[in-house]
Order: sequence, then structure tokens, then C-alpha cells
Amino acid sequence: MKASRIVLIAFATNMMAGAALADPPTGSRLGDHRRPGPTLTARDQAEGAKRMAECLYNRKTELARQALLASTKLSADAATNKLMGNVQCFGAEFSNDMVEERRVDFPTDILRGMLAEAGLDRARDQVSVLQPQPLQQIYQRDWYAVTGRHVSVDEMGACVADTNPAGVLALTRTQPTSTDENAAFGGLMDNFGKCLRAGVKLQASRPALRAALAEALFQRLNAPTPAQSVEAAKR
Repeated sequence: MKASRIVLIAFATNMMAGAALADPPTGSRLGDHRRPGPTLTARDQAEGAKRMAECLYNRKTELARQALLASTKLSADAATNKLMGNVQCFGAEFSNDMVEERRVDFPTDILRGMLAEAGLDRARDQVSVLQPQPLQQIYQRDWYAVTGRHVSVDEMGACVADTNPAGVLALTRTQPTSTDENAAFGGLMDNFGKCLRAGVKLQASRPALRAALAEALFQRLNAPTPAQSVEAAKR
């Protein structure tokens, strides 16, 4: 089972929120006034999680970048633990005046991908000018060690981000589970075939694959390999 991170999102409340709290059980001084929220569709869950990740990145940008660009798993985990503290997300998705807080469970690899998407959105001008690189036989990156993914998934992600950055960027700009997302994945199928290591069967859900691609593009932009840095200097 993959490790996950749980973030407690605190929402704006007003005086009406106090009336929404249930009375404590008899015999209890405080009790537990929390009640289950509504059951959300898969699309609503994906879109809500994306918005919450955007909130995390926008409100704790430095910590989010530290987590993504850490050189060791230990430092990545330390930054992520600080990042996942209470965050004020006013107007966050699926909240209202009756909501005090919401708990969201993020698998670590998907959280990293969502944070990467937020970072790419903040750097649209820089990422939109990234050019395709020639296909390489081997893709080795230091950041594979901190993602929590199987190395073959990160290798493929790095290859696709190198050879078709515009396609990955287009994917990150779609809403999860949408027809636009389906079309964006379809546009990357040829890259998947070329980039997947021979003899390796890709075993990743669509959200996990999207996260891997987003992080690979974020890493290319923010932590380029020496060869990429030289190529960028020539342009």
C-alpha cells in the first residue's frame, strides 16, 4: 500500500456555523460534533483534490517547492510534513457556511503531481517555450529517489516530458476525468509507446500517470539535467 498524506483544510466560517454543530452526547463534556460529508462522485473528488492542492501550493509555495525539489527522501518528507499542516482555504471546493473542516487523503505520488501542476500553472510563460528534446536511450534523474513511484514510471514520465513537453502541458490544463483529459492522454499514446522501457508493463492508474507526467515536466523546468541546461543556453 502506498503511503499517503492527510491534509486538514480549514474553511471560512461565520456565526451561523455555531448553530450547525450538534449537541454533545449525553454524559460527555465535549463530544464529537463532526458529521460525515456528502458522498462525492469520482469527478468531484478529483476536481476538489486538485483545487486543494492548488491552495496548498499557492499558500505555502516555498514549502511545496522544497518538497518537490528535495534531493533526498528525508528532506522531501520533512518539507511535505510541514506543508500538510492546517491551511486556510477560503472558498475551497465543496465547502459552505456549515463546514468547519474537511479531511483529504492524498497518496504521496499523486499529491506531488498535483503540486507540480500548480507550479506549472504559475510558470506558464516559462514552460510553454520548452522545446522537444531528442529521444534518449537512458533517462536517469536524481529526483526519482524521492517520488515514491516505481522507477519505470518516472523514467517514462521524464522521457515524455523531454520529447513532448507541449503534450504534457496540455494534459495538466485539463480537468481530471473530463473528455478533454481523455483527448490529451490520447495525444500522448505514441510517446508512451516510445518511452516505456522495453519489457516493462505500465501499471499505473490514470491519476497516477498524470501525476508522474506533471512532476516530470515540473522537474525538467526547475531541475534540468546538464544536457538540458546546455541546450537551453544555446537558444
